[in-house]
Amino acid sequence: GVAHEINTPVGIGVTASSHLDECIHRFEGLYRAGQATEADLEELLDDVREAGKVIHSNLQRAVELIQSFKQVAVDQSTQERRRFDLKRYLEEILLSLRPRLRQSRIRIELRCPESLHLDSYPGALSQVVTNLVMNSLVHGFPGGGEGVISIDAQKTPNGILIVYADNGQGMTEEQVSRVFEPFYTTRRGGGGSGLGMHIVYNLVTEKLGGSIECESKSGQGVSYRLTLP
Repeated sequence: GVAHEINTPVGIGVTASSHLDECIHRFEGLYRAGQATEADLEELLDDVREAGKVIHSNLQRAVELIQSFKQVAVDQSTQERRRFDLKRYLEEILLSLRPRLRQSRIRIELRCPESLHLDSYPGALSQVVTNLVMNSLVHGFPGGGEGVISIDAQKTPNGILIVYADNGQGMTEEQVSRVFEPFYTTRRGGGGSGLGMHIVYNLVTEKLGGSIECESKSGQGVSYRLTLP
């Protein structure tokens, strides 16, 4: 799966660089023969500019994929466990996402009791919430439309219940059943690696020792129920 994902941007980059090499070789022949014209130079500049954009964008895509793959193998020994105020920490996570949220028309509503403490791994929780928010922005509101994301937290007999929901375009029954599968994405050609929700599932169930469920219907948004000890 990793090889398949990486192959696409690297392959496109190799093709673009080969085309660039051919363009330079062709112009070099004209130049050394004294036959290069201004039109030939303009054509070369256009080819270089276009190939450069393609190479850069696909290398950047490869970098992003590699970073995602590294997240899959979260090193549990380096994650600090401590007691923290849940509401304050959620506010800090959302604050860190503000630059990205500012580019959208999405409003986030946070409802969490004061002095609700959690003895857990804040770094893992931060990654979970960040991935959920980014998933909503990319998949729930793909056209950049207006919307609302809500995060409700409360204490229950079974632990801490966090309900994350958005009123975006939602998912089909098949998408809901496969949402946590690795490499499953509805945006294969649009920048989706299919790892975001798989990372969320692993962090919640393994690192945080909890559970997560997804509910959604097409056109009616999505809801995730996280139960944490």
